[in-house]
Amino acid sequence: MTLIKKYKEYRKIGMKLNHKIMDACLSRDVVMASAELLGILHGETLIFESEDESSVLMDFALNDYKVDNQNTVNLYKDTIGWKNDIERELLDAHLASYTSLFKVISISKKESTLLLTDLLTKEDDIQLVDINFSRSAVPGILLFTRLIPLKDFNMTSGVSFAFPGYVEQHLLRGYEALSKKVKSDDEAVKRFVSFYNLSKTKGIEVQYR
Repeated sequence: MTLIKKYKEYRKIGMKLNHKIMDACLSRDVVMASAELLGILHGETLIFESEDESSVLMDFALNDYKVDNQNTVNLYKDTIGWKNDIERELLDAHLASYTSLFKVISISKKESTLLLTDLLTKEDDIQLVDINFSRSAVPGILLFTRLIPLKDFNMTSGVSFAFPGYVEQHLLRGYEALSKKVKSDDEAVKRFVSFYNLSKTKGIEVQYR
């Protein structure tokens, strides 16, 4: 199986797995608390500025918001488990996943890959497989996304905030300032909420899938 075929298979199974996790283990309390942190909750009502914001909320609620130091993916793995090896690998990869601000260094449309630098950890030469971004992104663009490290390749969770390269220093300063205002002690929560807010003013429109 080629890398791209494997990527497509894992992406398809991963999307179905996300829905199973949401149906089985994502509580209303976690959704509402996540929405409040993101500023989407108004009273008891969720108010989205766009359809894509529901995907943002679900990604954050599943992966970053924790109850007793356990996120919803972890809860699903412990209580429901997996039905095949790919689901198990995806669950483990989600639990090892992390968000950061990445700069696109180069792109191979033929291989559907992007070479990234992590601007927060200073790690270089991170290869990402992503069909959409390999066709639409340009070198120098900035992506805040969740990197999911699988055995043979890295992919994203499907939710990303894109920014023009020239706002790099503004983003780094803004993140440092905004993260101090987020009402959480969890660094992953602070990071996601901060860059979500920054995307409102400095972001480029991204279509999720």
